[in-house]
Amino acid sequence: MSVALRYSGNRPDAEEIMNESFYKVFSKIESFDEDKEFKKWFRRILINTAIDYQRKYKKLKIYATDDPIESGISINDGYDNLAYEDLLKKIQLLPPGYRTVFNMYAIDGLKHHEIAEQLGVSVGTSKSNYSKAKKLLQSYILGTNNLNTSEHG
Repeated sequence: MSVALRYSGNRPDAEEIMNESFYKVFSKIESFDEDKEFKKWFRRILINTAIDYQRKYKKLKIYATDDPIESGISINDGYDNLAYEDLLKKIQLLPPGYRTVFNMYAIDGLKHHEIAEQLGVSVGTSKSNYSKAKKLLQSYILGTNNLNTSEHG
């Protein structure tokens, strides 16, 4: 459920993603390779289902940009002990496109070329969305953003 919550903006959407994921797992269980780890297989199905759900309901907008990518953003300004639930709430506030790229890269460990391929965008767009997601998340954590995400979708 924690993965579904990170990709969705709310609990009802996360529950829908979980239900669809379980359906896919049970309906395709014969395709599972027993030599591999079940947890990783299920996680991949869950992530793909979350992305498909966002696309289906047109909640997933990836923002293409030609802006230079800024690096070196640090979120460790005394917030190392931020509770998981608090951080999850901040991640859920990100616009769906930013949230998806952030989750795929920072938490699920995908490379930008993998994200770009899966989402059908350029590598630069993936990097830009990740950079902007980090900045926005940092502003949420530091309380310097009024949490108005309407300008981001």
